Amino acid sequence: MDIIYSSTKLLNIKPLTVVNGNACYEIEDKDKECLVKHTFVFTPHSTMFIAVKHAGNIHIFNVKNDGDFPDEFKAYIDKITPTLMTFYGERATLRELFRISDEINRMNPHDFVIIPPKKPPCDKFIALDNAKRIVHELNADLQRKCPEFYLNIDYITSFPVGSNASLYSDIRLNAYIKPPLLLCLMHGNDCVSSITINVRESTISIDSKTNERYEGRKFNTLLRAVAIMISKGLNENAVKLTSSAANIISAMLMIKRFNAVSEGGDIGKSVIHPDKLDKVIKDYFSHNGGIETHLELNEANTANATEVFHETIERMNCKPLEPLEPLAGGLKRTNRNRKTRKTRKTRKTMKTMKTRKTRNTRNTRKPIQ
Repeated sequence: MDIIYSSTKLLNIKPLTVVNGNACYEIEDKDKECLVKHTFVFTPHSTMFIAVKHAGNIHIFNVKNDGDFPDEFKAYIDKITPTLMTFYGERATLRELFRISDEINRMNPHDFVIIPPKKPPCDKFIALDNAKRIVHELNADLQRKCPEFYLNIDYITSFPVGSNASLYSDIRLNAYIKPPLLLCLMHGNDCVSSITINVRESTISIDSKTNERYEGRKFNTLLRAVAIMISKGLNENAVKLTSSAANIISAMLMIKRFNAVSEGGDIGKSVIHPDKLDKVIKDYFSHNGGIETHLELNEANTANATEVFHETIERMNCKPLEPLEPLAGGLKRTNRNRKTRKTRKTRKTMKTMKTRKTRNTRNTRKPIQ
């Protein structure tokens, strides 16, 4: 195994976009199973050099200025060559991969990162034409009420350059990834609320995340309605949509607004009296720490989702965000989120007592809406 300084043309490495401050690169590689395989890597935008194992050797690329490898950088590579050989060797353990990756990627002065040799399985991108057509039609209705917002469905590797996205799961940096398919509510180039969609043979699963500053605006409700409406457009063979609710609000939403039932089918509007439904859901959620729900992808539920979509548009809060106030140390918050300590009760032996000054506190993370 040798170290080779290569041109990006070898693997047709090209930049695709920048999301959340991280650059995405597409790497083309030949694979026995996939024939031509496209892999994707997100890395900090500052990254200059990357190392990739290809055809039994370690290839180093300059992704900013192809073919430029300063002597100082080469001297650094010579110094860490034994470590690179271990990292890309056949016998490297998972623990070693994590340790070496963390050590080199965080502590070198050359904006150099190493990409682990393990690659994701062959992946076929889903045709999004039908889903995008539906989303385009829904945008016409949405923008009558909320002209600064719009819906978008795409793989994250196709997001606008310089965009930001609130994601259910963080994307691992400096590693081959399977690009997530995201349904987003966009404000400018920012995906302020998202649903990650996984399409399988007969099911579609969703997970949601809303930017904390936009919570409570009905965005999650809107996106879940759209996810149901476009499911058949993503996979005409899909018969149900599943959602593993990580918070009680999402569970209530799926069951009460979208006719979903629990995994066993024993919790739902059709099997629990409306007066008891909230308590049953809360008790189940409290005991199990979550709840998985599913709904049938039929005409009735699609029609219901369409109705919920239009109702939600009328109830959504589309107003601009409150301006942030700068705080000591660079932290920011809105006036609405500022919390003050309660004043102490007046003691009998004292006529008056001054209240304590309000202390700056960090906002705690709110549950997903």
